[in-house]
Amino acid sequence: MERPLLSPGARVGVFAPAGVFDPARLETGLARLRAWGFTPVLAPHLGRRHRYLAGTDAERRADLLWALRGEGLEAAWLARGGYGLTRLLPGLPERGYPQRPVIGFSDASALFAALWRRGAGPLVHGPVLQSLTDHADAASQEVLRALLCEGRGWSWPCHEVVPGDAFGRLVGGNLCTLASLAGTADALKAEGSILVLEEVGERPYRIDRLLTQLLGAGTFEGVAAVVLGGFVGCAEADEPGWDAEQIALELLDGLGVPVVTGLPVGHGPTNHAFCWGARAALRGGVLSWEP
Repeated sequence: MERPLLSPGARVGVFAPAGVFDPARLETGLARLRAWGFTPVLAPHLGRRHRYLAGTDAERRADLLWALRGEGLEAAWLARGGYGLTRLLPGLPERGYPQRPVIGFSDASALFAALWRRGAGPLVHGPVLQSLTDHADAASQEVLRALLCEGRGWSWPCHEVVPGDAFGRLVGGNLCTLASLAGTADALKAEGSILVLEEVGERPYRIDRLLTQLLGAGTFEGVAAVVLGGFVGCAEADEPGWDAEQIALELLDGLGVPVVTGLPVGHGPTNHAFCWGARAALRGGVLSWEP
């Protein structure tokens, strides 16, 4: 039975734990949030700036804890990804998280890995508020709206590279961000899971390096399947005929598990939302999941 993740009028904490956002773009996202029937509540330090970060570590950590655990909020939504969340994870409380949706992607992959281990959530991998209306396409906006307002799961046909069926919890996100967690207390272990990976702006040799790091760190041990989303701007322009995705597939081939590509998730306009930890099935190249 489908149940909405948020009720009409839900108070959504808007916070910026990573990179600096564009105020005008954020405002269009807030307008869309209101149009969906929700009430945005701005974090106390929202709009601060410290070099390339949306505030000092202390300011961003305070807003992060406010968004995750503060009273009177029903959800937490990242204004922007970028970089900075890995600086906030050490010392993150191990417990004391009310069950509320946390929405974002990109650098939020690090936060999701940390919160997943702590039993927080639901964790919604989907567009950040800054890019909700002027970057995410109409279909991506509708998938996210239907998940939040109706509790609707989804099914996506993908391209089978290594055929096979698999079942497990759906986890993953940005490759570079997940690789940055290797060797830390919040490193992702994908045993028994269907692992989603996407990337933006990394050349193929860097994709090679990142995947090799995760393979060596044990991230893929016991994984049920690997699903590749968008690899945006990762082609090797001076050597046409191969790209970053092909490099990734070569490295993943030895896992002996199903591998598919073409998931509509990533840094491009097509960025369909999914819930971290959702029950998922990969059958005949179609990935299906339920919240």
